[in-house]
Amino acid sequence: MKIKLQNIGIIEEADINIDGITLIAGQNDSGKSTVGKVLYALIRGVNIDEDRFNSSKSEFVRNKIKAVRNLLLRTKPTEAQDEEIQKRFILSFLDRPDSLFGDFAYRIDFEDTKKIELLLSDIESIDDLYADYSNRAFQIQLGTILNDIKNRISISSDSNEVLHYELESFFENEFGNQIKNKFKKGISYIEIEGKVEKKINFEEPISFNGFDTSSNFYYDEVFFIESPLKLENRNIIRFNSILRDKNSHLNNKIFEPKKEQDIFSDTSNNTERLNSIISDVIKGDFQFNTKNQIVYKKQDVEFDLNNVATGIKSFGVLQLLLKKDFLNSNTLLIIDEPEVHLHPIWQVKYAEILVLLSKEFAIPIVLTSHSPYFIEALEAYTKKHEYEKSTNFYFAKKNKNGLSSTIVDVTQDISPILSSISDAFYTIQDINDEN
Repeated sequence: MKIKLQNIGIIEEADINIDGITLIAGQNDSGKSTVGKVLYALIRGVNIDEDRFNSSKSEFVRNKIKAVRNLLLRTKPTEAQDEEIQKRFILSFLDRPDSLFGDFAYRIDFEDTKKIELLLSDIESIDDLYADYSNRAFQIQLGTILNDIKNRISISSDSNEVLHYELESFFENEFGNQIKNKFKKGISYIEIEGKVEKKINFEEPISFNGFDTSSNFYYDEVFFIESPLKLENRNIIRFNSILRDKNSHLNNKIFEPKKEQDIFSDTSNNTERLNSIISDVIKGDFQFNTKNQIVYKKQDVEFDLNNVATGIKSFGVLQLLLKKDFLNSNTLLIIDEPEVHLHPIWQVKYAEILVLLSKEFAIPIVLTSHSPYFIEALEAYTKKHEYEKSTNFYFAKKNKNGLSSTIVDVTQDISPILSSISDAFYTIQDINDEN
């Protein structure tokens, strides 16, 4: 997959190939993480979670039903006719056992055709009942809420309206209202090459070209590992809006029950071998205890996650994803600066595990880094395991004014990356020379 970014965040321009391993290096605030956030928003946005959609839809309709009920009960009738209308509402809807306007429903089942038809019938009846209400402003307010309910009930998860809403929501969740480069003039857009070109233009109003429910995307799932510190030791019930967050999504998936093995399951020993390599490095294993809590087990002793070193957790996240069979060729794995909590020796080990992970499982991986140990180890292991043709290196180069950056392909020669990193060494050397 090839993706082009123009005036997105601090990035003025970037053309990036996502295939095999993609590493983006550069200084802080050069746009390295921006690419990962864009990819996360894209993949989550186009792969609509049916359960999340239905839950959100149910929550919206329930809140609107509650709003109707509260509006009709708290509005004081000013005329005898209004008082009679309110009494008929209470009798016909609030006191009727099968009406959703009288009975609080925790979740509405939109597959229950009879229940939904009854709800729509009640909406029409309430609208007709209050047609003669004396307060015109009240009528308009009620009509707006009732129309909102009808419109949302009719929306299905496979509609373009939902697809575009999900994409826009995920980008807003990642970037707020600052996805456009604030210091550069020009159009801000994301473009994806393919059989059908896809493009999101972030000029107001946001436009989506090539994004429709009938077209396939490159990946079904994405995991963004921002920091091992975000790994939770127990499952937490999350609201739908929070599940848009990349850390909540990762934790939620880790605690999902593993699918049962069947004839189509991967029965190769690659998973076991990679988990064994990880266990050898961290001298232990990440497991779920009898309370379904994540623990680190070392020589038959279980350690609570809060008492485990952050560097060990870095390997633990990969081990848990492998054990749940979440990593495959249809899943994009994004890891932001994996070296942060790792000793240089472990950075080298981590690089090899990622190379093996990508090669043996055909897992596409996007990495950001500014560690010479990790970057050079990654380059060395791709050569050792004959995977260099599936590995791309990019350098996020800040422009002269420091207000934007350009991401350039340095796959054939990563010296611009190493030169940028070595500036710190020369600065220290100059200080020592002064002493």
